[in-house]
Amino acid sequence: MIMKKTILFLFALMALFTQCKKDEPNDDNNIVDNSKKVEIDVHADILNWKYFSFEQNAEVGVANFGDTLSWDLGIRYENFRTNGGASGIGQGAVLDLGEVDFNSVTINSIGANTFTKDDTIQVIQSMAMPPVMVKTPGSVLLENVFKSPTGPTDQTYAPNNHVYIIKTAGGRHVKFIGTSFFNDAAVKGYLNFTYEFLD
Repeated sequence: MIMKKTILFLFALMALFTQCKKDEPNDDNNIVDNSKKVEIDVHADILNWKYFSFEQNAEVGVANFGDTLSWDLGIRYENFRTNGGASGIGQGAVLDLGEVDFNSVTINSIGANTFTKDDTIQVIQSMAMPPVMVKTPGSVLLENVFKSPTGPTDQTYAPNNHVYIIKTAGGRHVKFIGTSFFNDAAVKGYLNFTYEFLD
């Protein structure tokens, strides 16, 4: 009787360990994608800035961009600004890593590289012909996220495939890549990007 109970106990124990082993996910299934994909409609408004918060994963209303920490990325059609340097009171700045694999970028990718704070960029002030340009605070490094058309037939706005690390207003680090300037219906002026917090 004792022998039967011992054998049954051993079988139950083996079944328990087998079940635990089955429930363990293998390494291939442990990959977690924390990146977020965003599309911002800029097609109908080429002259005004929109502001995005990485923390909120949403556009935010901003009355005066220079005196608030509520935004991290300013977008004006194909122009950008971060909340730092000439553009804001935050810690915003940019590091351009070039064409690297987005998924392989970690906080260690910063290494000894230095971030570039916002300075002055040129944007269109009015749609007169020829267009009137004006200087404004913005990110020089993010100017080339999308390749501007060079002629009447070149309207691709192809992404440059660079991965950037952007410092948020609060000093966190976000990896960022522009993915498309079109929506699913191939309408121009829908800025698509992917980002992920590194810390």
